Amino acid sequence: MSEEETLPAETAESVEASAPALGVNDLKLMANIIEVVSNRGAIKANEMAAVGSLYNNLMNFLISNGAIQAEAPEVSDEEVAETGEKGND
Repeated sequence: MSEEETLPAETAESVEASAPALGVNDLKLMANIIEVVSNRGAIKANEMAAVGSLYNNLMNFLISNGAIQAEAPEVSDEEVAETGEKGND
C-alpha cells in the first residue's frame, strides 16, 4: 500500500482560500508607491528604466481593465495660445 497523504475536501479548500492573493487595489498601491519613491529621488539612475517599465506595465494593465481612468494630458495656457483654441471669445 502507498502511504500518500490526502487532505479532506474541506481542508483542501481552506488551503486554497488562505493562499495569498493579489488584487487590483494592490496594483494601484504599487503604482502609487512607485510615484512617491520617484518623486523623493529614491531611485538610482541605473534603476530608472526598469522601474519606469514596471510602472508603465502596471498603469497600462489598470487602465485596460477599467480600474483607473487614463489621465488626460495637461494642456498649458501657452500651448492653448499657440494653437489659438482658447474658448474665451
